[in-house]
Amino acid sequence: MDQLVLDLTPTPTPGFDNFLAEHNREIIAALNDASGERFVYLWGAPGCGKTHLLQAWIAHAERTGRAAIYLDAKTEHLPDFAREASFIAVDHVDDLTPDDQITLFSIYNSLKESGEGRLLMAGRLPPMRLPVRDDLRTRLGWGLVFQVKALSDDDKLAALKRHAAERQLAIPDDVFRYLLTHWRRDLSSLIDMLDTLDRYSLALQRPITVPLVKNILQTTRNDAP
Repeated sequence: MDQLVLDLTPTPTPGFDNFLAEHNREIIAALNDASGERFVYLWGAPGCGKTHLLQAWIAHAERTGRAAIYLDAKTEHLPDFAREASFIAVDHVDDLTPDDQITLFSIYNSLKESGEGRLLMAGRLPPMRLPVRDDLRTRLGWGLVFQVKALSDDDKLAALKRHAAERQLAIPDDVFRYLLTHWRRDLSSLIDMLDTLDRYSLALQRPITVPLVKNILQTTRNDAP
């Protein structure tokens, strides 16, 4: 299973149209409201869709000609030039370093005082429970705060089928259900596994079936550190 395959099918860009919003319609409405609250904080368990929403929001801002930037506090420091953007999304605020907490606090205040620009932030916990400095914690609770509701298994099944259709993958229902019960529970991991199945299916010239999934899951677990 080590054969490499060129993946010619682009991964769909996160957007509001490919986010299952059955339990989060209020969030989508707030993020699309051009005249609404300028400061929004999203919280919820890993895998509930926060990153998707932040990236969709930035992509929408860029399509409308706004200077926008997505920042992931888990993997990068917040650059000082971020304040030059009018739409700023900061993901994983739980992981902000002390210096980055100061930077975000400054960005928040600059936007507030200017009366322009918007700031969307996300973390695992509600504002008052975040492990950040007190003044930043207070700022995060000033605007709109939403809990991103986790998807049910039926929601995840619908999302997996949509992703497979977008990538033109022929996958039987028993494969989807097997993944839901034998692989990681968050949607991003499930979708990543679909893409892995696609690559191995092409490499081995075999259809995507439950036996193939079992082999790949076993290989993945054996290779895990």
